Amino acid sequence: MTQRSTLYISTPIKQVWVVGGILLFCFVVPLAAQQTHDEQSVHYARGMRALQLGLYDEAVNAFQEVLRLNPQNAEAHCELGATYRLKEKNDDALAAYLRALELPASPQTHGVAHICLARLYHSQGRFADAENHGQHAVTMLPKNAEASFRLADTYVQRGKLDLAEQGYQQALTLDTNLAPAYQGLGKVAFLQNRLEEAVQYYQKALTLAPYHAETHYNLALVHRRLGGNTQGNAATQHITEAKNLMASFQRVKTYNEQTNRYRRNLLDEPTALEPLVKLAAVHLEIGNHQAAIHVYQTATALHPDVPVLYHNLGGLHMQMGQLNEAIAAFQRLTQLDDTDAEAYFHLGWLHARLRKFTDAETYLQTAIQRERTLTPAYYGLAEVYVQQRQLGEAIAVYQQLTEAHPDDAKPWVRLGVLHLNQQQISDAVTAFTKAIAVDENSADAHNNLAWLYANQGKELARAVELAERAVALDANASRLDTLAYAYYRHGAYPEAEQTILRAITLAPDNAAYKERLDEIRAAMENTKK
Repeated sequence: MTQRSTLYISTPIKQVWVVGGILLFCFVVPLAAQQTHDEQSVHYARGMRALQLGLYDEAVNAFQEVLRLNPQNAEAHCELGATYRLKEKNDDALAAYLRALELPASPQTHGVAHICLARLYHSQGRFADAENHGQHAVTMLPKNAEASFRLADTYVQRGKLDLAEQGYQQALTLDTNLAPAYQGLGKVAFLQNRLEEAVQYYQKALTLAPYHAETHYNLALVHRRLGGNTQGNAATQHITEAKNLMASFQRVKTYNEQTNRYRRNLLDEPTALEPLVKLAAVHLEIGNHQAAIHVYQTATALHPDVPVLYHNLGGLHMQMGQLNEAIAAFQRLTQLDDTDAEAYFHLGWLHARLRKFTDAETYLQTAIQRERTLTPAYYGLAEVYVQQRQLGEAIAVYQQLTEAHPDDAKPWVRLGVLHLNQQQISDAVTAFTKAIAVDENSADAHNNLAWLYANQGKELARAVELAERAVALDANASRLDTLAYAYYRHGAYPEAEQTILRAITLAPDNAAYKERLDEIRAAMENTKK
């Protein structure tokens, strides 16, 4: 759905006097008039807020109150029209927009009224009226992309395809990411049998608006026709693509029907929580995370004291990489429920991502205080200490984890790495050995202990055995390098060369592996002398 233009009354209201043909603007408003203006502003703001939250009856009342105070307020008539349109009362919406055009107002206000009338008339099949208002809108708002593409839509319906194409192109010069303009260009190209161009336009439209069912359907039709016009593999590819697009059309159409059903439920019960949550779930199911965020934002505005809403909203912001917005949601959650350990954990993780380690440490410690068994909070706190090079504190946290979860290899491995960084070799050996004992399939534990032995020049046969086991469990480039190093230290140079070449194949840009190869080959040459 295209975003509706938002109108605001100017502040302060200007009194205009004409003296000798010159317009003079006076901002000194009589007290009674100022009070009336202030009342209008309050009701107008209330109406806009209600409109954003889907409280359409409340919005109607607020804008009608503005008009009671000032029947000449064209902007309020426009917003009233927008509210009626969203309530699916199109006749009332038309009346409101037409009334706005009868009143003195700025070209911006009248232009928006014309856009909205063009849209309504188009939806009613009154294309001559839609074209008339679309032309007025483009004249008044030459830099408004919506005005151009709305008029172009009407030109398509009236068979004026060249004018339609010009209109869509003009819209794109004003807004290069306007999906409806690409949809329209695709339709024009299809009608003119410019099929390859139609494919490109529709594909661009799907990139910008992947949940527009009609685009999936129309692009399928284009591929179906291309399949009929070609032969061999090309025809097969077009037919296959058409089938895939028809399947995606059905999926997106079902999604649109579900969302429309819940939106209609909200027309009857705009503050009901259940349809809002279900609407968000439908958005999430198809992957429309931004739409789900919008629903949860509405839900939290209508139900500001429901903790689970902020939990879900914060999680969505995290998935979208909107870290500051996620922080705001989880902070509100902790205000509502100070015992929610997961909220504090998320706040710690988010602040760590922002490299605000002092705040991260505080939140993670609080999370642990709220729930002693919240294992991820311990890992998070330990890694915050690592980031600040406070390795002793990090070791202490991992030791707590090994005591709480002695059969979990992961904290033992992390503990071993930290001991190794602190040159606490015997402690590192103990930790890696313990990790292998509790999980014989821990590739990291085998790899790290192998590297430690090889680097120390001790237990070299055991180092090779451990490294071979690590590669057998997960043969990535790093583990192949460890195995090559173990072979090298053990004097098995041909095996070392062969293994490091495998690592280089997996990571050809790694300079360290190439240095290892040179080192191995140098040792091989020395043995020949």
